[in-house]
Amino acid sequence: MYIRSFRIRIECGNEKFGFSANFSRGLNILRGSNSSGKSTIVNSLLYSLGMEELVGGKNENALQYAVKSYVEHEGEKHFITESDVAIEIENQRGKIITIIRTIKSANYSSKLARIINGPALTENFEGPCEYKFIHDGYSAVYEEGFFTFLEKFLGLNLPEVYDSSGKKVKLYLQAVFAAFAVEQKRGWTDYIANIPFYSVRDARIKVVEYLLGTNVFEQQAIKSELDIESEKLNDEWNSLFKRASIEARELGLKLDGLPTRITSDLNSKNITAEKIVDGKNHTLPAFIASLKRRHEQLERQITELPDGTDKKIIEEIETKTSEINNLAFNYENALSNLSIHKATLSNHNLIAKQAEDELARNQVAQKLKKYGAELGIETANDSCPTCHQHIEDSLSSLNYPGSKMDIDTNIRYLDSQTKMLAKQEAGIKLNIQESEFSVKDLGCRLERARSILMALRSDASRGTTVSRAILKQQLYIDIELEKIEKFSNHLESFASEFLQLSEILKRNQAVRSTLGGDKYSAEDISKISLFIRMFRANAGTFDYQSAPINDIEFDLHTLLPYLAKIELREIIDTPAEKEEKEIRPKAGDMAQNSSASDFVRLIWSYIISLYQTSAHPTVNGNHPGLIIFDEPGQHSMATKSQLALFQMLASYPGLQTIIAASFDDSDAAFKESTTGVDFKYIRLGEKCITPIVND
Repeated sequence: MYIRSFRIRIECGNEKFGFSANFSRGLNILRGSNSSGKSTIVNSLLYSLGMEELVGGKNENALQYAVKSYVEHEGEKHFITESDVAIEIENQRGKIITIIRTIKSANYSSKLARIINGPALTENFEGPCEYKFIHDGYSAVYEEGFFTFLEKFLGLNLPEVYDSSGKKVKLYLQAVFAAFAVEQKRGWTDYIANIPFYSVRDARIKVVEYLLGTNVFEQQAIKSELDIESEKLNDEWNSLFKRASIEARELGLKLDGLPTRITSDLNSKNITAEKIVDGKNHTLPAFIASLKRRHEQLERQITELPDGTDKKIIEEIETKTSEINNLAFNYENALSNLSIHKATLSNHNLIAKQAEDELARNQVAQKLKKYGAELGIETANDSCPTCHQHIEDSLSSLNYPGSKMDIDTNIRYLDSQTKMLAKQEAGIKLNIQESEFSVKDLGCRLERARSILMALRSDASRGTTVSRAILKQQLYIDIELEKIEKFSNHLESFASEFLQLSEILKRNQAVRSTLGGDKYSAEDISKISLFIRMFRANAGTFDYQSAPINDIEFDLHTLLPYLAKIELREIIDTPAEKEEKEIRPKAGDMAQNSSASDFVRLIWSYIISLYQTSAHPTVNGNHPGLIIFDEPGQHSMATKSQLALFQMLASYPGLQTIIAASFDDSDAAFKESTTGVDFKYIRLGEKCITPIVND
């Protein structure tokens, strides 16, 4: 990433103010006094890239008054009516774009970025604008979002990570920028201090892993997917086991060969059910066969009806038997209809989701038009800015032969469709409820009919106790046989489902075994080791004195330096502790930790080693090749350390660095810090925002 030029434009009525500067590919030093507005320039530059959250806040609220409220010039306040920033950047493929973003305007929203596909600042390129929205829902997800656009333009291919709720999200571009853009106010308080809070777990560690080009994201993504799948398989197994156990228990059956917890080595042939009768176990087929034999024995005993049996009762028995058959047929049909309705609901939900997604896309397009539908944006009014002809306001394909709806009409249509689908969903759910009621009703009627049939057979055998008992036994056998045979069929289905879950788990475990137990691969460890060596070398180059360089180690869990298990940071001592340390001999451990200026040296070392490692020939890293430091000479930093910093930054041809510094308002300090260094010098006056004579 190469920042070619930057401009601030301010209008105060008829008066115009601003700032502009072109940058070189190497080291650029923006020098100005502490009150000149260096931070205003740095913060506005970050704002132009949508990165103002690194400063604090979103949109124009993060900027200083000098670019959004009023300009102080010659003792007077000039109140701002219009202001914007523009930045011209070039990617690694040599493509140049200019980004214009409003700070204050009656016509444009600060949530709208205008993209010109060419060098509008350095070569006065003129061309049509693209419009992207910033800091509004899904600006890092949708194609129309600015951060999606910038990520693709820079070729960063940000990885997916998981937030604190377990939801998969992208590693946000703002979090990555925090690793190479350090603003003055809070940026020097930690190694990567200003990562905005997006609920991403261990965001700083993930940023470092990404910039170093580790493979951990791919591996973690696979592991997370496997974990999610394992959890889902376990839930499905438990649910299926519960269903099978309840059905078996209601029939007095005992399941055998089925583990209570999911396993990857299940033999489905071992899943059986047994009936315990008088303390003896009977397999399901054997028990069914015994019931049938008993039924046949009873049938032979009542081949002839007793004398005097009412013929009408016999006819009623036949009629009731036919009724039971019909009820059983209708009951099975009702079950089938219930399944169909549930499948229809599932398909309907898919269609509804597609309609909602299409509605969301159109609403995004409408949002862009809304932000730009003010004076000066002809495309927002369906007019081409070049030829002034009408533009089709539609997301439909240009080759579509039919008539096209504009975005507003399409949104109204899709909104009505989603509402209609919602009503249809309610109707389908009502059908499901009715089907469930029908299943229950038919089931109850079927049971009642069987009970009546039992009574009729009792009447038919009246006068002989043996016959009534035989009929009752037959009825009980019929009912039990039906339930047992039905469960037997269910058991085969259960076994098939359990086997399928087991095989999926086996594949899951096979993939997991190829990943290994360590977080980092050997290749990743090599990259991290190089990063650590670079860090140590940089700390020595910058004259770090608070501890022996060789004693500095890194914690692979946090990717932070430590000494004797204590992170290397600045310690703020009480006056008594400070006095004690002054009279105590220095030791090579962390009893004293790092001085304030030494901790800043460590931050330099950390930030720069990220680039050095990423750009190393053996590492395929993701660093964009840009570093921005606002006032790196914190805590009265020694000029020789600053000289070493600038020499190092200027030595990398693939790195662009922008430094904003005051050098304590000392020409001598500036000279000592930059002697022999090749850099682009940008000298600010008393104020960085100055009147513009010719626009």
